[in-house]
Amino acid sequence: MQFQTISPSAPLAPFVKHYWVLEACNKDGIIKERVIPTGNIEIMFHYRKPFSSILPTGESRTQDRSMISGINHSWFDVNTNGESGAIAITFYPGAAANFFDLPLIELEGKSIHLEDIAKGKTHSTEEQLAEAATLQERIRIIENFLLKRLCPTPAQDMKLIRQGVGIVKNFKGQIKATELAQKLCTTPKTLERKFALYVGNTPKQFIKIIRFHEAITTIKSIKPGQLTQHALENGYFDQAHFIRDFKAYSGYTPKEMISDNFCTSLNQDI
Repeated sequence: MQFQTISPSAPLAPFVKHYWVLEACNKDGIIKERVIPTGNIEIMFHYRKPFSSILPTGESRTQDRSMISGINHSWFDVNTNGESGAIAITFYPGAAANFFDLPLIELEGKSIHLEDIAKGKTHSTEEQLAEAATLQERIRIIENFLLKRLCPTPAQDMKLIRQGVGIVKNFKGQIKATELAQKLCTTPKTLERKFALYVGNTPKQFIKIIRFHEAITTIKSIKPGQLTQHALENGYFDQAHFIRDFKAYSGYTPKEMISDNFCTSLNQDI
């Protein structure tokens, strides 16, 4: 299996965090990755055999040839199926709104065929990617697709979103939505409306995801007896709330994740 991330070109750098590419062949067997919520919206194109998604319910389905995924609040598993190849676009929070004219809250918890919102603009891109011989050529095709769709949203709104996301990350998710609105000199109602439109999530839910990521980043370095302290240091009211969020977002308890035999791969991109 080969996995790598690639930086976007200068015109797209304000919007795209990175592109990632995953390729697998038959000799790799079935590769399984657990995908956890990220707070980012992504587009993915399969130029070989698509992956399969397995939901917490056990339901399995083959992914669309091209798809856009909103912000999730739960984990799911992804399996490769033989000769697989995918390239994806990971947007910064709020940046996908510059390419799609719809309230991004409509994508929350969903992965849908890109054609459903791009309307006649994806089939040629899918074909070009399948026929491309090199990674550089695929990146060029992806960037052409994006640049043709680029329609910047109002600068004042983007400034508000960027500042809001920056504050949440600086506070490591340990801030209330009402406090965030105060720091941005706006009302909670206005902030919720802007986040729904541009980020695809409510401020409260986005804050919870960022807090979870901060907690999961360092959890492997702690011991079982330190779980309660780790929860409190990361802004959780108590260990019960900590366990609940961990189970919802990753499918595992904190105790399972720090155990010596824990080896499941958690992926924040696919």
